[in-house]
Amino acid sequence: MSLSTEECPKTFLGGSCQRSLVPLLETHQHDVIYFGVVNLVHESKIIGTIDVWRCRSCSELFCEDKRFGATDLAPEVGFPKIDAGSKWGALICTRDTGSNWTLTAVKPGAMLVHSCTPETKLELTVGPDYSIEPGPSAGIGKHRIILVDQFVNTAVDVVTGKKHLGTTDAYQALGKPFSFTPPLSAAVVASSKMGFFNLASLLFFITGAWMLLAAVSVLPGYDKVGTLGSNILALLGAFGLVGGYLTLQKSRYGPSAALAVALAGLVGYTALKGSTESLGVSDYALDVLLGVDVIVGWITWTRVRSLRQAQWHPLDMPAYG
Repeated sequence: MSLSTEECPKTFLGGSCQRSLVPLLETHQHDVIYFGVVNLVHESKIIGTIDVWRCRSCSELFCEDKRFGATDLAPEVGFPKIDAGSKWGALICTRDTGSNWTLTAVKPGAMLVHSCTPETKLELTVGPDYSIEPGPSAGIGKHRIILVDQFVNTAVDVVTGKKHLGTTDAYQALGKPFSFTPPLSAAVVASSKMGFFNLASLLFFITGAWMLLAAVSVLPGYDKVGTLGSNILALLGAFGLVGGYLTLQKSRYGPSAALAVALAGLVGYTALKGSTESLGVSDYALDVLLGVDVIVGWITWTRVRSLRQAQWHPLDMPAYG
């Protein structure tokens, strides 16, 4: 809030003009980005989703509901807003035939107007813990409030009000929040490949440490490599450790660095050592390790590339988009 002096009507009292301080309110301009989605599940069937946006500066949430078969655009322009002190919530009405839901603003003590059937009209009171208070006009359904901010990027069981950990009718992936995520999405395949990345990074660490120790003649069989050979081993060993670290961080540069080190060591160092003296057992052992690095580095590089190509993007519409 900023204060500005605004001139009052010129009424002279005692020869002076009376002025007043008028506060000028500064309107906050939201910088809204896509934040996530909430899938509403009834008996493993998705009955709808809620798209969630968030302001990057004030963290205020904006929500929009999506339902199966509903393709009409919202009548209002821009993001819907709720009153200060309220939260976004889904009012669930569960009956024998299933569950219906309504996206609404909720806060303790508020009165929600709801119809279990077209012929009924109820006024439900929100309790201090955002539950529906029991009363004589409870209707024919079981009502529950699900707070959106507690289940962003998850699926929630509308009957229990807890996170849904089973499969859904949209995509049979246990515990996955995005029910319509493409099968090759990073959200699905990443977990199956992280173990391979960890093993690959361990292999690259071992190769890098091997070459560094060989450069300082700690390992047997490398005491006659010469100054040039020691420098090459030290340089390749340092880059091998960097490649192992980047691979552990799932960076696309890690496998590339490790693959380059393996090829340079397998071709360059072996050729240099073979041109000056005969190769020993330790040299052949290093060549075998570098050969394994070439194979693993190529596989890791291709997997990182496939993950980046199949990575889920916020503009991909989850569920019923």
